[in-house]
Amino acid sequence: MTPGTAVAAATIELVVLDHDIERVGALLDCGVGTFLVDWESLGKDARQLGFDTEIRPGTAADLAAVAALPGVDAWCRLNSSGPHTPGEVEAAIAAGARGLFLPMVKRPADVDRFLSLVRGRAATGILVETVEGLACVEHLASYPLDRVYFGLNDFAISRGSRSIFSALVDGSVARARDAFAGTCFGVGGLTAADAGQPVPCRRLLEEMARLRCDFSFLRRSFRRDLATRSVHSTIAGIRSAWRDCIARDAAAVARDHASLCTIIRDLA
Repeated sequence: MTPGTAVAAATIELVVLDHDIERVGALLDCGVGTFLVDWESLGKDARQLGFDTEIRPGTAADLAAVAALPGVDAWCRLNSSGPHTPGEVEAAIAAGARGLFLPMVKRPADVDRFLSLVRGRAATGILVETVEGLACVEHLASYPLDRVYFGLNDFAISRGSRSIFSALVDGSVARARDAFAGTCFGVGGLTAADAGQPVPCRRLLEEMARLRCDFSFLRRSFRRDLATRSVHSTIAGIRSAWRDCIARDAAAVARDHASLCTIIRDLA
């Protein structure tokens, strides 16, 4: 299915990567209910050396504290598949995770093993963020996953790209989205609708609407921009911008995609 030919979700789910209880509480008051406690750290410092990324792993205690808050749908991003995965799955479920993400998926066997370890006790998601994962994305889409997220940072590292945004304009993200047409799908990271560098958040929201995305992550840039904005106005601004994006006609969608392509190609 060509992006833009189907109706985007009326709302985009905001999944916040955070385990700070005070911030989580403030976001809950704004109607944000999905939080991801990030455990991914093994090998990440070497893999992302020299790239503008963040390594901020939480603990089982952090996950348990977030999961215990009323109204929270707590997810946990594990480390990539390895001998540690069975223990991490058990620890995350014991801490109250309602969903688990497996990052850096490279082959169907990774997903086979992951699902067999979870055994239906929690929702499951994977991150497509390697050239190997994209190469077999149609096979990966045959699994009963609850969520799929396309990781721009690690995908760029995986293929040696200079820009993390290139995958948005060269068909890579669109290929994954089309493969997972019936699955809750996310990409990118959002912040205040009037912020975002080097690609404005508004441009990313427009592209997410074109790709019929269902959710996106709020993480480092979002926390940074909250220093000068209220939580309520920031969340309300993102939601308002999303409504504008899904109300566009086909000509506006095409125009805005062309504008995004220009911005990204100028970054290369």
